[in-house]
Amino acid sequence: MINPEILDDDLEVELHDVFHVMQVTRDTPLASEVAADLVDVMPGQESSMHRHNLAETVLYFLDGAGEVLLGADYEAVAVKAGDRLRIGKGVFHAVRTGASTLRFLSVQAPPILDVEAGTRDLEPIEAS
Repeated sequence: MINPEILDDDLEVELHDVFHVMQVTRDTPLASEVAADLVDVMPGQESSMHRHNLAETVLYFLDGAGEVLLGADYEAVAVKAGDRLRIGKGVFHAVRTGASTLRFLSVQAPPILDVEAGTRDLEPIEAS
C-alpha cells in the first residue's frame, strides 16, 4: 500500500428523517466527488418520499429486510441483506422497514450532502 492512513474512526451518526447516517467519506479527498454513507433505519420506520436531482445512487443492503418505494405511485421493491439497488437521478424514493433494523451502504455521485460547499441535493415529493 502506498500512503496508507488510518482515519479517525470516531465518525458521528447524524439523524436525517428516519436515516441514522455515518458519512464514511467525509473529510477525505473523495468527499467532493462521491459519498459513501453507512445508514440504519430502525424497525417499523418509513422515510419521507424524496428525490436527488443531481446524484446517482447505489444502495447495498448489509443487514435486515424492508422495502424501497419508488416513483410517485410508491412501487414497493423488497430488499434484504446482499441486495444491490440503483436509484437514478430524479427518481422519487423512500425506505420502509419491517420488524428489524435495515442497514445499508449508500453510495452517491455527486454527494447528496456536501458540507464544505453547503449544498444538499434533496427534494421532497410535496415540492414537485
